[in-house]
Amino acid sequence: MTFLLPRLPGPACDVIVRRFLEHGPSAWGGFRPDYLPDQVRFAATGGAPVPATYLASVRQDLVAIARKHGFGQQGARQSHAGFDAEAAAWLARSDLFTTGEALRDDVWAFVAAVMAPDITYWRFGSSTERYAGGVRNTFQRLWMRGRALDRGPGHPERWGLLDALTEDALVQITERPSIGGDHVLALAVAEVWLRAARHHGKGAMEDIMRRAILRIRVRNEIRSLADLPPGDLATFLDGVFGVPEGPVDQAMRPLSEVSFAEAARNVTQEARRRGWLSPKSQSALENLAEGHAALERSERNALDYLLGRLSDSGLLAQDISELREALSSDFATTESSASGPERPRRRSWAIWRAR
Repeated sequence: MTFLLPRLPGPACDVIVRRFLEHGPSAWGGFRPDYLPDQVRFAATGGAPVPATYLASVRQDLVAIARKHGFGQQGARQSHAGFDAEAAAWLARSDLFTTGEALRDDVWAFVAAVMAPDITYWRFGSSTERYAGGVRNTFQRLWMRGRALDRGPGHPERWGLLDALTEDALVQITERPSIGGDHVLALAVAEVWLRAARHHGKGAMEDIMRRAILRIRVRNEIRSLADLPPGDLATFLDGVFGVPEGPVDQAMRPLSEVSFAEAARNVTQEARRRGWLSPKSQSALENLAEGHAALERSERNALDYLLGRLSDSGLLAQDISELREALSSDFATTESSASGPERPRRRSWAIWRAR
């Protein structure tokens, strides 16, 4: 069942936050999931309101993570960066924040201003933008980081990028919709940042990162970088960041070495489960699973649409990239220059609000 999350409109958020800050966190009465503020709303359709027990569980887990990093403990060593990394991974894994509800600013305003204003205050004090919804929201920004920089469940250091990157690097990636909203590109930029930091040193990375992001954004408007084969994308980004040419460290590769036959089987299984598999896309995937990359135009178009749909949903990023690489290499040898312009790629970040 799809659960609808509580929404706190902007004006109501301003009132609640102002009252909270006037009296201070010590006077806060705590979170009562059974008695939400009158201003809180739920969507009229699309699912059932989330049970109060689920909200209480989210609050409990966030507090537990915060306490591990010094929240509510006098004299304890405060580790805000540690909290950010662990909470980002937890939010990205949470089943409650996997639907479109998590894309709404007013949902995160509820989390920061009603569910956990004490954690928000511990993390950012009286900065009101950290309570309101948006890319600066205390928890929304962490969820965006976790979703963008997830290396995948099969990676031995799945959430390592959240710990390794500096705050400036994380902001540069996730607050740029054209980068942070594209999982493949965001992950590749984060991985090359690590390689560049090893080469240049972390102290030099702030200026390098800001110049590189400008070049990446401009180039991405001309050619969709996420559609490049992984090796070509890594080579381009290494050049932008000034990383010397050489073999890419396998531990730092943005994508796992998965055969396109295996990727085709994974995509087939997921698409069938969601009811998205058409006869043409199924035929294309069956050919790829058998090791044949030469597809008819109709099969290629159907598969391209399916991969775009899965990518927009944040699913199977590694498998999708592997299939796109196989298709692009075959396309270069089988299509003539008169075949017409390349179809524009659907942007998964279009639903993210630019701030």
